[in-house]
Amino acid sequence: MNSISQARIRWMASRLDAFRSRPEKYADDPMGIQVCREALKALEEGNYGVGSIITGRNGEIIVRSRNQVFEPTFRSDGHAEMVALNDLERRRPQEDPASLTLYVSLEPCPMCLSRLKLAGVGRVRYLASDAAGGMVHLHDRLPPIWRLLNPDQDFDQANVSPALSRLAARLFQVNLRSLRRRLLNRVHPGR
Repeated sequence: MNSISQARIRWMASRLDAFRSRPEKYADDPMGIQVCREALKALEEGNYGVGSIITGRNGEIIVRSRNQVFEPTFRSDGHAEMVALNDLERRRPQEDPASLTLYVSLEPCPMCLSRLKLAGVGRVRYLASDAAGGMVHLHDRLPPIWRLLNPDQDFDQANVSPALSRLAARLFQVNLRSLRRRLLNRVHPGR
C-alpha cells in the first residue's frame, strides 16, 4: 500500500542520482549515498524512508537494510536499524560488534538506540537529525544502566555534505504524515 506517487519517487531518485559525493571533504558521503538508496527503496515499498547499512572493520558493507514497519506486513520492530541488527546477528554471529559501524539515514529513535547499546555496535553515524523522534541527542537522559552499557560506543552525526543530510531528511519526511495517520489508526481504530 504505497500512497506516494511514482512521479515523486522518480523525482527523489533523480535527486539522489544527481548527488555528487565529495569524500575528500565529507568522508561519510559514499556510505551516506548507500543508506539513502536503501531509504528510497523503503519509500517505494510503502514504508518510512529510512535506510541503514553496517560496515566491517575494513569499511566493506556487510549488511543492507531499510525500514519495513508497514510492508510487506506490519512489524513494530521493522525499523532500519533493527532489521540490520537482526540480519547481522542471524547471518554473521561471529562478527565483533565493537569493530562495526552502522550508518543510518535518520537519527535513531529510543527503541533503536537501546538496541544499538545492547548490541554493542562500535560506531553509529546518522545523516539527518530528528529532534521530534531521535534519541542520540538525548543520550544523557537514558536511565543510568543504559548509559553504562558499552560506554565506548561512538554515536554521532555522519560527516556528509549538508545537501546529502537534507536529502536524507526529505526521504523520511515525504510520506511521514500519511504513515503516522496509518499507525495511529492501527493503534486507535476509528479515531
